[in-house]
Amino acid sequence: MSALIPRRPVAATLISSSTSLTFLNLFFSRHFHATPCTSSGHSKWSTIKHDKAKNDAARNKLATKFGGQIAVAARVGGADPANNVRLAMAIENAARANVPKKLIESAIRRGAGLEKDAAGAKPSELAVYEGLGPAGVAFVVEALTDNKSRTVSQVKAAFSKAQGSMAPTAYMFRKQGWVECAPKPGQESADDAFDELADIPGVEDISSRAAEEGEIDDNNNNNSSNSQIMLVVTAQVADTARVAEGIKAAGYTMKDMGIEYAPNDDAAIVEADLDEEVRTAIGKLAGALDDLDDVIEIYTNLV
Repeated sequence: MSALIPRRPVAATLISSSTSLTFLNLFFSRHFHATPCTSSGHSKWSTIKHDKAKNDAARNKLATKFGGQIAVAARVGGADPANNVRLAMAIENAARANVPKKLIESAIRRGAGLEKDAAGAKPSELAVYEGLGPAGVAFVVEALTDNKSRTVSQVKAAFSKAQGSMAPTAYMFRKQGWVECAPKPGQESADDAFDELADIPGVEDISSRAAEEGEIDDNNNNNSSNSQIMLVVTAQVADTARVAEGIKAAGYTMKDMGIEYAPNDDAAIVEADLDEEVRTAIGKLAGALDDLDDVIEIYTNLV
């Protein structure tokens, strides 16, 4: 994630359309706002896109993807959002996208093993697929599926159509936790926020990104340049919930959090170095993967 102001490492610097190009612009940031990234930053493409709920079919698909994320969060951290920050944030994001309460509750029960699947149905499980796309761009794709044979066939077909292939890529990434939060009202500079966040146990790196219009409205009630940014905090996976609680306890408004595959510095590909044709091809592949019902997250080594 590119910082609009200098990034401040806490310890060692660490690291998810109407046209194909439009889709690709969305592809490079979690919140669907095109901002440049650094090779050591927070870089992911998430398949949860709020602009997809334009008709019943799209809304149903969006609900399915949110439900998958909720189920995964409940499976990993338990069914009580009071004790599972990742689940609480997934529920909040789903509710913000108008996912029905019954579907949210069902996803929680399903993920925690409290709800039986339909008679004869296999329980859904998390599956991870790896592949190479145009120009050797590495992909890691997460899916929640009750039929791995079906899902891997669909993912393989998407790569093949894009002249890519299924291939080992996970070694190019590392898993890390991330939390996004808004600066506090009254903080005059990002340095103030960086200094305070750096004191929270478990924080490993802090950067910033441009705030979206809605986030600015919800964010600070001051006119400083600090009100135009969102803060991105990264941590070890095991420390993410503790860091999120520390951020909340320090008085920051948490906007989103999760676990991601972040590209290693030596494996990152700079998006700006790719020509338009390649960018278009990558966007088409990302779109094809995103259109698969089972896919819930897509990561690449583009920065």
